[in-house]
Amino acid sequence: MSGAAVLLAELLAAGGLYTAGARRVRGWPAWRGGCFAAGLAALAVALLAHDVGRSVTGHMAQHLVLTFAAAPLLVLGSPLALGLRATGARRGLRAAWVAQPGVGWVALAALMVLSQLPAVYDATARHPLLHVAEHVAWLAAAVLFWRVVAGADPVPHRPGPLGRLLYLLLFSAPMGATGAWLMWSSAPWYAGHSLADQRNAGVLMLVGGGLALAATTVAVAWAAILREHRRQVAYEEAVAR
Repeated sequence: MSGAAVLLAELLAAGGLYTAGARRVRGWPAWRGGCFAAGLAALAVALLAHDVGRSVTGHMAQHLVLTFAAAPLLVLGSPLALGLRATGARRGLRAAWVAQPGVGWVALAALMVLSQLPAVYDATARHPLLHVAEHVAWLAAAVLFWRVVAGADPVPHRPGPLGRLLYLLLFSAPMGATGAWLMWSSAPWYAGHSLADQRNAGVLMLVGGGLALAATTVAVAWAAILREHRRQVAYEEAVAR
């Protein structure tokens, strides 16, 4: 069986388990299931685009799809919360150190920088298993990153609205620095790739990743405003009674 067939089978199995859990939990929001399905679809697009990943720019596009499409959509699906409710369990990752808010931030920022180092990039290009491991690491780090600001999965010490905004705004620093590092390079770093390809990858991270992060930050801020508005309306209605 080919790697693509194995991946599709795994994604279908994940979708099947999620659907089975959603059927057991009364009132589980359909929109969360739609987000999870869209996340699986984005994951398939990113990981099955082998030809795209042969260029530095294409490789960067895969990472950005994993980070800003697949991971947040999967997180919005809240599979852990669904699993806990479907099985009647009371505890998940709440007590695990890996679920702490700072872990995902640091892991994704570090991976964003380290994966662009010539030795790391060339090694993953030469060894398919390392390439697969890199994608797994990107997805895992991105999921840990987004759990802090989205979804219903349990997160210990989840920050409030202002903390979430700061969490996202600060991430523009390592992402912007990495994109600028690639964009303003004066010589090609990667074997078999041109300087123009390398610079385009930097532009993609700096502009594409920056816009995706900015859009998410605005969405988080707007959601916080709506929650506060609903809270204020509920309070005023309670006082009026």
